[in-house]
Amino acid sequence: MNPQLEKCLELLHGKISDAVYNDLFANLELSNVTDRRVSVLFPAGKDVKAYLPYKVLLEMSWQEATGQHLEFEFQHPEANPSVSTPTNEFCQSIKLAEEFSFENFVVGDKSKLAFSAAFAVAENPDHSKYNPLFIYGASGLGKTHLLQAIGNYILGNATGKVVRYIPANDFQREYTESIRNGNTNEWSSFYRNDVDVLLIDDIQNWSGSTETQNEFFHIFNTLHQAGKQIVLTSDAPAAEVKSLSDRLVSRFSSGLTVDIQPPALETREAILRKKAINSHLDISDDVFAYLAENIEGSVRPLEAAIVRLAMQSSLLKQDISISLARQVVADIIPNIKRRVGIESVIHAVSQYFEVPEDKLLEAGRGTKEVAHARQVAMYLMKTLTTLSLKSVGMRFGNRDHSTVMHAIKTIENEMREDATFSRVVETLKANIH
Repeated sequence: MNPQLEKCLELLHGKISDAVYNDLFANLELSNVTDRRVSVLFPAGKDVKAYLPYKVLLEMSWQEATGQHLEFEFQHPEANPSVSTPTNEFCQSIKLAEEFSFENFVVGDKSKLAFSAAFAVAENPDHSKYNPLFIYGASGLGKTHLLQAIGNYILGNATGKVVRYIPANDFQREYTESIRNGNTNEWSSFYRNDVDVLLIDDIQNWSGSTETQNEFFHIFNTLHQAGKQIVLTSDAPAAEVKSLSDRLVSRFSSGLTVDIQPPALETREAILRKKAINSHLDISDDVFAYLAENIEGSVRPLEAAIVRLAMQSSLLKQDISISLARQVVADIIPNIKRRVGIESVIHAVSQYFEVPEDKLLEAGRGTKEVAHARQVAMYLMKTLTTLSLKSVGMRFGNRDHSTVMHAIKTIENEMREDATFSRVVETLKANIH
């Protein structure tokens, strides 16, 4: 067995009962690992639906084992690919996750427009008013869910269309491999001529990749002129994606751009209720209210809360109560912070603001740009880790806690007054692991 998966399953075993582990996970096999997901094969005779309630818990165990926050995908060893794609060796099919459907997406005020636009595209991909459709928002808010829901809906309605879902990193890898293998023309021809609906996830990962952007520019033009539907996701609007070429920004902005924001209180509660129903859990209204009030941000911690409640209730043989919910929240909130390393914050801020790490950490103030980037780093470090103000200050040239507090307030005020800057900080926050 792959050593990473073996360690992950060992950690998972400590979180669930022996009976569940032996029934579902003892014979799990690794299929593939990319920079976004882990694909595993479950045994014949099992139903993928049995694994879905444990998906978040498995992802958490993988992160504990490897330090990587990746999505898990469950595959049946004899299942047919769920994406209609020719079997070109350079265009292997990427399966759509069946749990990503429009029915499973909880719509709130801050995601209503994105949902409506995605559904409109899925219903009428030949004559969509929104081409391209560009969906942006921080990590964990449902962009991938909507993107794959479009593909699942089109394929489920037997349209005969070739739907291609692919993360931007995988698209770039394919292009690089096609150059190395000498079949770039065939690879490009597949996208230009064979694909009817193209769904590309996380295009911010093309930042600075000039050759990939140039190649996609031509593919985009061919598809768009032929009336083929294109849907893209990113962590920011096209104009704010760092180092994205002007001509791609222009193309991506020519259709409809919609955003997804963190769910409001009512939507968080609705998400929790939906997850509880899918996990066959009986949870009272006061527990739902407590969880929704105390867990903010992306959908993933909400999913983790339901998984942990189910696990704790089963292991302790207790009903799900406010007391149990408090324990779960106490576990989840520190874990969200502990997963972020100090060096990860410093590196991310240094990269984005193009300020050397040693300049961020030195005792002197430095230029205005350095000082501002340092304030962002202090804000993120206090927000994403369990460090005290004093500990944060010591990391940045032994500054005192009042300086750190001032930096945090400065960044909070700037985020309230400048929506673009707020998105930059929230995107950094979501992508630091």
